[in-house]
Amino acid sequence: MAVGEAVPRRGSGLADYDVSACGHRSACAQRAGKMNGTDALETRWAGLASATISDCLDRLQAMHAGIHRISGGNVFGPAFTIETCAGDSATIHRALEVAPAGSVLVIDAGGHVGRAVWGNVLTEAARHGGIRGVVLDGVVRDLDQLLAAEFPVYARGVCPAGPHKGFAGRWGVPVQCGGVVVVAGDLVVADSDGVVVVPKSRIVGLPDEVQDRMIDEKRWISSVRDGHSTASLLGLTGSADHGARFALEV
Repeated sequence: MAVGEAVPRRGSGLADYDVSACGHRSACAQRAGKMNGTDALETRWAGLASATISDCLDRLQAMHAGIHRISGGNVFGPAFTIETCAGDSATIHRALEVAPAGSVLVIDAGGHVGRAVWGNVLTEAARHGGIRGVVLDGVVRDLDQLLAAEFPVYARGVCPAGPHKGFAGRWGVPVQCGGVVVVAGDLVVADSDGVVVVPKSRIVGLPDEVQDRMIDEKRWISSVRDGHSTASLLGLTGSADHGARFALEV
């Protein structure tokens, strides 16, 4: 195994995911991360919106708009990171041999849009291995098959040109994707707004902050419907004199 090709341990949920040695997929599959809200921590995260999560992370940790939904629905889970050369998919194929079931692949493909590094074959391999979805800083192909599979894929776009398979890469190392640094074991949350990454140190406590934020937003909406201005609700009324002064100068 090359330097940097760390293999995540196959734990029992979000809190158990880290980067340490593990055996072959077949030996670990029964200990794969729980899915579909069966784990208590995952239940707390299910259904939380990426936008609200980013608000509670100082409005950081959100990938830029170039990374958007290509196929499938919402997805969340621990990140399994992959770094590959632009236009090359060899490392992705190798990494899938050890990627833990229950994880979300986060692939740094250099943001290259001239050659797809993900398609139907990798989608089927990922589904077979219990991967929840993929977030890719690059492009994909075989869109009709991806849509039919309803497998969550978030990327920069679609391109028919296929990948090369002759260059080295790494997995289990910090990568960048959509302008955000992602470390193996961080929580990835992707929905119709885009993708946000929660640092592992914040996974346990952040759901309570998000719930409090959601309560605040419901109160704001109720107040707006009662006739209150958004400026007053957000404490921005002190800036109204700028508009009045501009009007007088005109």
